[in-house]
Amino acid sequence: MRDYAIRRLILIIPTMLLASTMIFGLMRYLPGDVAQIIIAQIKAGAEYSEEELNELRGKLGLNKPIHIQYGEFIGGLFKGDLGTSLWTKQPVVNEMIHRFPVSVQLISMAVVMGWIMGVGVGVISALKQDTRLDYLGRSFAIAGLSVPSFWVGILIIVLPALWFRWTPLQQFVYLTEDPVRNLEIMILPALILAINLGAPVMRLSRTTLLEVLRQDYIRTAYAKGLVERVVIGRHAIRNALIPVVTVMGLQIISGLSGTVILESLFGIPGMGRLLVSEALAKRDYPMIQAINVLVAFIVVIVNLLVDLSYGFLDPRVRYR
Repeated sequence: MRDYAIRRLILIIPTMLLASTMIFGLMRYLPGDVAQIIIAQIKAGAEYSEEELNELRGKLGLNKPIHIQYGEFIGGLFKGDLGTSLWTKQPVVNEMIHRFPVSVQLISMAVVMGWIMGVGVGVISALKQDTRLDYLGRSFAIAGLSVPSFWVGILIIVLPALWFRWTPLQQFVYLTEDPVRNLEIMILPALILAINLGAPVMRLSRTTLLEVLRQDYIRTAYAKGLVERVVIGRHAIRNALIPVVTVMGLQIISGLSGTVILESLFGIPGMGRLLVSEALAKRDYPMIQAINVLVAFIVVIVNLLVDLSYGFLDPRVRYR
């Protein structure tokens, strides 16, 4: 496993280089000119000349040849420099330091709740196959897969305001300032995202556990006199979780995209809101590139951890 892990870690470098190149190229195809947006705001609607616009482009570094801009971008990544915001003139890292922990908290809460619900309901449905509990669990999973999380978020915001003159929207408080108030704000969006993430885990957990329960070694374990709790917990669930872990890794990645809309809906100052409401709206290329590079790096690391987890779940797995 050690040699395999080392090879995979080395492969992160070309993978991230390719991802960074694609991100940089796609950013240049975004419609709109950030220099025009900035100068229009500076002039407050007044007319401006082409010379002024070109001068601003020079200050922003947008008039350099594309290969020079690309070289500066890649060179900065190897130095740990994600660039400087075109609007605030501050290092992008400074803004991300405040936003990233908020998104990590939201995703962590959603993923943990989603996994617990998904695996728990899936196991119960498999053990109680074709009973009311099974039908209820499968209905819950189908609803979670079918209903978009942003739609549920809108309903939770709008309907209580119409019916009870109450809304879950509150002024955001960081976890370090007031943990209780912070959890009150984060629990609803995390739960909405958790239902969406837990639904596929539930369906796959049920399917794989039903398949494992029909294997010969499970019947042998019962024949040896082992109680059901030991057979299910020690033999069945552990083997059934191998394909489920793959989906769990993908759920973390899916959760990253799910936070983009939910953070905007609930006013949570995370990475998703920073990307959609601020960076994309203002065409802040360095900020957009930095966020996407960070997400790409997280995706690569999650996939590596998922692959390595197979060996812990099933000793028969061999890495080459």
